[in-house]
Formats: sequence, C-alpha cells, structure tokens
Amino acid sequence: MLALAALAGPGAAIAGQPQEFPLEQAADPVPGQMALAENGDPKAQCDVGIAYLNGRHVAQDYRLGLHWLTKSSDSGFAYARFVLADVYNRGFAGVPVNVELAYYYASLAAASSTLPDKIRDRAAKLRDAGAKRLSTAQITGLQAKAAMAPLDAAVGN
Repeated sequence: MLALAALAGPGAAIAGQPQEFPLEQAADPVPGQMALAENGDPKAQCDVGIAYLNGRHVAQDYRLGLHWLTKSSDSGFAYARFVLADVYNRGFAGVPVNVELAYYYASLAAASSTLPDKIRDRAAKLRDAGAKRLSTAQITGLQAKAAMAPLDAAVGN
C-alpha cells in the first residue's frame, strides 16, 4: 500500500529512507486530529486529508482526503499544497491526474517560504513539468489564480 509521507509534515520522515514522493510513509494519525481539523487547524486538516487518502485508521476516501487537504491549502498550509500537487500530478487513491491543478498547487508550494528547500525544489520540478503540458493561456490563468491565494500559514509548515 502506498502511504502518504510524513503525516505530521515534512519533518516527520523516517531516517534512512529516501523520500521520492510525499505519499510514501505516514505516521499514525494523532488522536483528536479530526476535532482540530473541524475547528480550522490547517496542519490537522492536512493530516486528516492524508489519512483519508491513505486509508490509515479511517476508511480510504479520496473525496474526503481532497476536501481536507484543500481546506488546509485554502488556509495557506504549504505542505498541503505540495501533497495536492503530487496527488494531482500522479493520480492517487482514485484521484485522477489533473495537470492544471498539479501546476497550480505546485506553484503555490514552490513559492512557499515555510517549506524546507528540498520540498520546495520538488514542488518547483512538479510545476516546471506541468508547464510543459499546458498552454501559455492556461499557465497565465493559473498564475493569476495563484497570485490571489492566501499566503503561507505560519502553523507548523
């Protein structure tokens, strides 16, 4: 089973294991995450979204996974943006590939000031790969949309 990396965020990787994708290794969800997510905590929303995509301690449900990851991203949580970029780039857990959404979320993650350099670099590579598959008009529209997105949240990114 493919698992989402670092449920707790980019710093929770397992030592000695390479991290090719954010969907590789997930920590067990922390008790109470759903309550925190429902109360608007962007990090908890990201964690819950990843848990739903993985089917870890909850029934796998990509719609709920995307719901919580999108809420987290809409609050400015950069790691959720990176996970969404990767999910839409590769397709995962029933989520179809969507080059436009992958480019959009990768652009937001690559511009983040709160993500570690390694993850920002991976986001930039996803963005650049997506740009090769989009028209100039699509890129212009997505860049305008990204410019209107909330800035990075200063919560555990």
